[in-house]
Parts: sequence; C-alpha cells; structure tokens
Amino acid sequence: MRSIVLGLVLSLVFVSAAAPPALADSSPVDITSADGTVLKGSYYDPGQPGPGMLLVHQCNMDRTSWESLAGSLSAAGIHVLTFDLRGFGETPGEGLVSPDSFPRLMQQSPPDVDAAYALLLAQDGVDAARTGVGGASCGVALTSDLATRNPDVKAFLALSGFPSDAAKEHIAMTPGLAVFGAAADADDLTPGVHEVIKASVEGSKNEQSMVKIYGGTEHGLPMFGKNPDLEPAIVDWLKGQLLH
Repeated sequence: MRSIVLGLVLSLVFVSAAAPPALADSSPVDITSADGTVLKGSYYDPGQPGPGMLLVHQCNMDRTSWESLAGSLSAAGIHVLTFDLRGFGETPGEGLVSPDSFPRLMQQSPPDVDAAYALLLAQDGVDAARTGVGGASCGVALTSDLATRNPDVKAFLALSGFPSDAAKEHIAMTPGLAVFGAAADADDLTPGVHEVIKASVEGSKNEQSMVKIYGGTEHGLPMFGKNPDLEPAIVDWLKGQLLH
C-alpha cells in the first residue's frame, strides 16, 4: 500500500494544471477550519428545502472538477457543497509539491472536511437527516472517515479511492449507509483500487449499495468522459437515496 500511495503522489505532483472552468449556478463560500485556515468553496443551492451532499475532489484537480455533477444534483433538488483542499484551486497551502506533501495534506484535511460538512448543514433548507458525502481518489479516504464520524450520513460515493479500514468496518456495520463505488480495472494511478472498491461495496448490508467497474485506465472523474453512463447513474442513485 505504501508503494501505491507513493506512486500516486509522484504521479499527481507532475500532472499539468489546466485552467479551471467557470463555475455555474453556484455561490462562493468561505469555510473556516479549526486552525483558522480559510478554504474556498462553492455552494449549489437548489432554491428549495432538501438533502445535502458534500463532494471532495481528487488530488490532481480542484473543486471545479465537480461542476457538472454538482449542477445536476442541485437541479434535482439536492444542496451541494464543494471546496478546494489546501494548496488546490483558490485555497492557500502547500498542495502536492513532493511525496512528503501527501501525508501532510491527509493529516491536515480531516478538520477541513468537518468544517465544510458543518457549513453545508448550516445552510437554509438543508435537511440534516438526509445527507451524503463522497469523493474521488484521496477524497474517498477523507469522506469515508467523515461518514464514520457522522453516523447519520445516508449515502457515500467513492470514485477510484481507498476507504480507510475504519470506514470499511463502518460500512459493514451500518445498514443505513448506502454506498456507490466506481473504478477502472486498469487504473494507472492506483492499481488494484477497483478490487478494494468492489469489496467495500460488497461488504455493505444496504440493499441499495452498488458498484460499477469499468475497463480502462482512467482515475477518478476522467471516468465520466470515457463512460457516459456513470455520471447519470450517480445522479439517479443519489436521488434515490436522499430524495425519498
């Protein structure tokens, strides 16, 4: 596992940063973490009371990577919050400048994720009894632990990432938590992640949990472009878990 994580970090460090697309149908928000760091986020307000969904980006992207999915969920009546981890997008911080950066980021991020989730719950119209969390790549570990710390979370989305051991146990012991997992079987950044995702979903006792394993090398959100059925499937699944 150490070699997998190190390979992921080295790969992510040298991914070229593309210019972020303009945000649509969202409002900028500031999220103040426990140590005073201000994280930049985007809040998608459906304009009516409803459930909430927090999305945490993978560590070679930023919050704008969720724009399409977040917009579709908001259009369906789900309040969505995305934010930039430290050193990504508009949030200050180290980011991934070396292999040592990754463990520091993962150590610093849990309070940031907690603060973002608390801000989502505090928005007018958000039903705290109907919430979901999810991430891609490194965002999977962060949101899987968030779900473990917040047993009222109803839905967990995992794309090409490793849930923590504590989260896998929580999934297996919490029938009220539905899990949607997806990965590519030849993921070129995290080999074998599809097997971990599949096992995590199969360990769930929630009948609505589901897994999609695709052929290909795509890691995280690039699966959407290769597999056009994936994003609509996620939207439909989350609507089923949170809106009913």
